[in-house]
Amino acid sequence: MTSVLLISHEPEAAPALIGRILRERGYDTVTHVVLAEPTMPNTDFPDPRQFDAVIAFGSFANAYDESVRAWVAPEVALINRMVEEQIPYLGVCFGGQLLAESLGGHVERAPVDEQEIGLVTFDEDAVLPIPAGPWFTWHEDRMVLPAGVEVLAHNGKAVQLFRAGRAVGTQFHPEADTGVVGSWVRLGPDHIPDHTSGAQLLQDLEIHEATLRRNCEQLVDWFMHDVAEVAS
Repeated sequence: MTSVLLISHEPEAAPALIGRILRERGYDTVTHVVLAEPTMPNTDFPDPRQFDAVIAFGSFANAYDESVRAWVAPEVALINRMVEEQIPYLGVCFGGQLLAESLGGHVERAPVDEQEIGLVTFDEDAVLPIPAGPWFTWHEDRMVLPAGVEVLAHNGKAVQLFRAGRAVGTQFHPEADTGVVGSWVRLGPDHIPDHTSGAQLLQDLEIHEATLRRNCEQLVDWFMHDVAEVAS
């Protein structure tokens, strides 16, 4: 059976919709939570060579914050190893930012008017491997990629999707559903800007639930079949 390692940085940053779709597709999943105990980060990651693909999810942390580098740096090193060994990797939001760092880029605070929360659509100036939107996003930081990395999608405010060989990074949250975003709203209400609200974010997710699921299915299938090259 095809197996996928899922890396959650906090219990609330769960695989959510991506995890469900993988299991529905018949893939076996193993979840590793880095901060199940916040004062004792678990960077004893399972050996990625034992899996057909690895997917890492978001975090409440900022990748450049010195207070979290003790557990961020080992994960960046792990991702660098996966890139070198061509182990298929998908980094979602924070996971994508760590991929950018492992490739020689960096993460920085985005200008206030370029921070994003809610539903977004990509600019359609290229042939995209996935739908242009809608997708849910919630980020205050952004990735700065090194030269030579293939940008697959952007929207004028941030790189949204990029690829380096068998490694893919997103800035958005394809896994987002009302359950996981509801937990983010409860834990981080002070990060919600005045132009929206937690109730509005959840309402938008409910309205677009069917489309968001179809889009996530297409992303999972593209990653597993075309990037990871796992047979159906």
